[in-house]
Amino acid sequence: MKSNRNNSSQIRLDAFNRILDSLNDQDSPVVVEGHSDTLALRSLGYHGEVIELNDGKSVLSTVEKLAQKLGTSGIFVIMTDWDRTGGRLAKQLKEYGESSDLVPNLRIRRDLSVICSKDITCIEELPTMIKSLLKQL
Repeated sequence: MKSNRNNSSQIRLDAFNRILDSLNDQDSPVVVEGHSDTLALRSLGYHGEVIELNDGKSVLSTVEKLAQKLGTSGIFVIMTDWDRTGGRLAKQLKEYGESSDLVPNLRIRRDLSVICSKDITCIEELPTMIKSLLKQL
């Protein structure tokens, strides 16, 4: 019989894989904070478009570019960290996105935070957490 720790690890891995599959199935750009986050998502198998906020431009400028590219009702995924800064950026992205007639998706960020928040607080640490969960199986 497997231990509770193994079962818990498997449940969290399964949840993460569902989130990653959902992300890969969408045809929407993912907005992250920086290049380390992009590298982390790529290492986990995400193949879609990633837009980095820490490119020297404002959050509003990034959303304006998204609005030009996606058009009215265009969907983009917000994947900022679960710390205070990430929360502030997510709120700004959501507000600016909605005021630009875009549809910001915060569900994936929220789902990730539920399965990850007791171990990590940022996107760039996802690969390390997944490796740790795999070792526990």
